[in-house]
Amino acid sequence: MEPGGAGFRHPDDQLTPSHPLIITAALTGGGPRKGPAHPVTPEAVVADAIAAGRAGAAIVHIHARTADGATTMAPEAYRAMVEAIRTAGCDALIDLSAGDDGGKADHAARLAVADGDGDLVTLAGGPFNLGGRLYDNGPAFIDRMARAITATTAKPILEIFDTGQMATLHRLLAAGVLASPVLVEFVMGVPGGMPVDARLLPILAEGLPPDTLWSISVQTADPAAFRMVLKQAIRLGGHIRTGLEDHILDAEGGLADGNAALVAEAVALALDLGRTIATPNEARRLLGVA
Repeated sequence: MEPGGAGFRHPDDQLTPSHPLIITAALTGGGPRKGPAHPVTPEAVVADAIAAGRAGAAIVHIHARTADGATTMAPEAYRAMVEAIRTAGCDALIDLSAGDDGGKADHAARLAVADGDGDLVTLAGGPFNLGGRLYDNGPAFIDRMARAITATTAKPILEIFDTGQMATLHRLLAAGVLASPVLVEFVMGVPGGMPVDARLLPILAEGLPPDTLWSISVQTADPAAFRMVLKQAIRLGGHIRTGLEDHILDAEGGLADGNAALVAEAVALALDLGRTIATPNEARRLLGVA
């Protein structure tokens, strides 16, 4: 059965999926420092990428940072961080954020991220009111961004922030802008997007085309809710994202020791539920990344 197949979608289905679990470590995000373990300089993000890869992450998701810890969308900043991660021997796939940098980045700056030398680049599924501002992802921009990414050696990860954005996936596949296999990342907990609710997962997964892989990003300060949704995704045959961008607390509600500690916890959780952990090479094969 293909990853994300219907046999893994029912919430009461306890069958162990046969495909390995891809763990993504979202290392830093685009906000200020959240605690002493949160990396916000290029050197710290690179060090955490290496540590997260060793702990079991097949993908590391990064936002570019400058030496003073500020965020930047400059492709040369991304390229420098990517080169440092790869030079250190980390073979995890590197996923670059092409978000709007808290509303500071225009479409041109976001399009330039495609040239940041990543293996993967985020592609937002649609616009929505992100707290008090518009996250501006109209259809024309989405098409341009998808084509900019696929014109490189990178592959897009389609981020779905609300259920209506599933139409974007079907539209891009029908137009030939995206090619299978596609990795869809359901993002829960962002203001204006889907709530953190494990009951949504089988509904979302049921709406995916064949050969589509899916993952879950849970952005919440509730440690119980965070782990509940991850467990449900693991059981249903999805993949998971963890890391300090999404969640900064350990299972007891204290500050997590760092990205590698959250990845190690996710590995233990998956193994306890009967899922094996994907290596970077297995993730490349599942995602169709060269």
